[in-house]
Amino acid sequence: MMNPEASPALPLESSKLSDEVIQVHMMRELFSRTRESSLVGFLPVLLLAWAHWDALPVQRVVLWAGSVFLALTYRLVIAHTFLTHPASQSARRRLWFVLEWLGAVALAAAWVSCLTLLGTGQADTLFFLRLTFLVGLVSFILSALGIDLRLYASFMAVVVGGTLVLLHRYYPQFVAALPVVTTGFMVYGLMLLVRSRGEYRRTRDWVRARLIQRVLMDQLNDTIRLEQDTHEALRVKSVELEATNRRLGELAILDGLTGAYRRGHIEGELRRMVKGLQRKPGEFSVMLLDVDLFKRVNDRHGHAVGDEVLRRMTAQVQDTLRGSDLFGRWGGEEFIVLMPDTGIGEAVRAAERLRHAVHELEFVGEDARFGITVSIGVAQLEAAETADMLVQRVDKALYAAKHAGRDRVTAYEMGQSLFARLPV
Repeated sequence: MMNPEASPALPLESSKLSDEVIQVHMMRELFSRTRESSLVGFLPVLLLAWAHWDALPVQRVVLWAGSVFLALTYRLVIAHTFLTHPASQSARRRLWFVLEWLGAVALAAAWVSCLTLLGTGQADTLFFLRLTFLVGLVSFILSALGIDLRLYASFMAVVVGGTLVLLHRYYPQFVAALPVVTTGFMVYGLMLLVRSRGEYRRTRDWVRARLIQRVLMDQLNDTIRLEQDTHEALRVKSVELEATNRRLGELAILDGLTGAYRRGHIEGELRRMVKGLQRKPGEFSVMLLDVDLFKRVNDRHGHAVGDEVLRRMTAQVQDTLRGSDLFGRWGGEEFIVLMPDTGIGEAVRAAERLRHAVHELEFVGEDARFGITVSIGVAQLEAAETADMLVQRVDKALYAAKHAGRDRVTAYEMGQSLFARLPV
């Protein structure tokens, strides 16, 4: 029977549930039981009407069945209206109680009337069956009214008093033959009334426990939501912190103007690669490139245009190189490329592709469009050679390229005599 309607969350602490809140929820439980018991009550009416259909005039059967149906329908409508309008449950609690009280009294009178409307005036077997049926039905209905003592007492008063009045008026011989019936009905009513106190206490305790559970669940859900929000906020902060650290890391190793690796980072990578190749030999080449006559660009077009030249050239070079190559700014307008797993021949071809790619660039200066060229020196790491020795050779190769007229690629291999005549 305890199937309460859902209600709004309670803004109360579990230890501070007011009597008004408890009473409202007890009324909600009362009307929930009323709706259920009213729906179940239609079946007994149909059974009794069917049992008397041929034994009594149809008008009397229809009159009685209609009166009970009317009382049951009234209680059903009142209960459903109450349960579907939670906003008025507290503000109009007294009115709802009066309406429920009228329905309970009307139902009690309708059921008691079955002793006369469906009676034959004889205390026969059918009479005892009706009387037993009435007692059992009353017990069932009382389980729904036990939440409120006033409703319980009013229903019992009508049932017991009405039954005794009808028995003395229509069945005097039965009462005279069994005087214990009068006493029995009164004792039965008092026993049920006493029992209602226990039903009332149990229901109140159950409602209180349910409200406390709901408050605790709401608090638990709030705590869980707060924890989830906190975790989400921490996750967002963590992502932001990782992004910030990544940007800081990039700023630490990337050149602010061009986006190429800074010299400190690229030089560290060069030494690390050379040291690894000393343990496990392999091909490794380096190219060093320099923008030809870059000072003239700054002098003629300004430093802003010069910076744009370096940025666009860097982007063009990075698009031309392989993913495994490392490109860094060596200083000023000089840049270095580390090319792992690359021999001198392949490195020269890559340098030529890079030189031609730079040729394709076009810039807008102060008074005209212009292009740039680069000179590139290439060298391959030799056995037992250090990083400093390799840099010296590739630097000499770059110097030789510029000395030979710029806009060219020059390779410097160990044992060459060509560079011996160049000033060191």
